[in-house]
Amino acid sequence: MNFFKNLWFGISMGCTVFVFVNLIGYGLKGDLFLEAVISNFPQQILGSVTVGIACILPSYVYRTERLTFLQQSACHFFIAIGTFIAVAFSLKWLPTFSIKLTILLLLFNVLIFALVWLLFYFYSQSEVKKMKQKIIVHTDSSNNQ
Repeated sequence: MNFFKNLWFGISMGCTVFVFVNLIGYGLKGDLFLEAVISNFPQQILGSVTVGIACILPSYVYRTERLTFLQQSACHFFIAIGTFIAVAFSLKWLPTFSIKLTILLLLFNVLIFALVWLLFYFYSQSEVKKMKQKIIVHTDSSNNQ
């Protein structure tokens, strides 16, 4: 059941990012920005959903105990960013007329991935602290009885 919950979260994340990117693009460039999106709208949506899923589902790698945390993080990162790059180039999300701009936009996406990853990391760490505190309280109350 958790797999389907995560799958749905990935789909939702992809759609949400798609909407916000296009709202920002429309705000900056107007109808010109949306022309490319509208010309192949189904592919754009499927690309966004694919990237959303590719960012969420690889998180299962963190359940693999034989890998170090660094290996797990690298695996998650390369699956997510690799999928993004493949989709981004195939749907022309990244410009190909300027190598510098393409690299800059790729670095920007890596930064966004890293920030989201850090947010989830710190959230997980706070959840671990809460669980440890509950265990300590439960253990203390059991020992006092």
